[in-house]
Amino acid sequence: MSLLATTDDAENVARAWMQKKYGKKLGKVKFTEVMSDGGVWTVKANVKLTVGVLLIKPHIVQVKIDAGTTEVLGYSETEADDKAA
Repeated sequence: MSLLATTDDAENVARAWMQKKYGKKLGKVKFTEVMSDGGVWTVKANVKLTVGVLLIKPHIVQVKIDAGTTEVLGYSETEADDKAA
């Protein structure tokens, strides 16, 4: 049985992972795509991250999560233009 059965479950795991990874640098998170394929959830989000002292920049973060263990298998992070987030 899969531990991640719904998109909400996958979003919650991804949000918790981002909070742990980015800490206080993490701002607003808006999930844009959540899908499951072969026991792996792919969660894509527009995220505001604090860069430097007071500069906040939008990023696109994609996280791959194993549905059976909730382990993060990998992630990618790219800086987005200001219109993306």
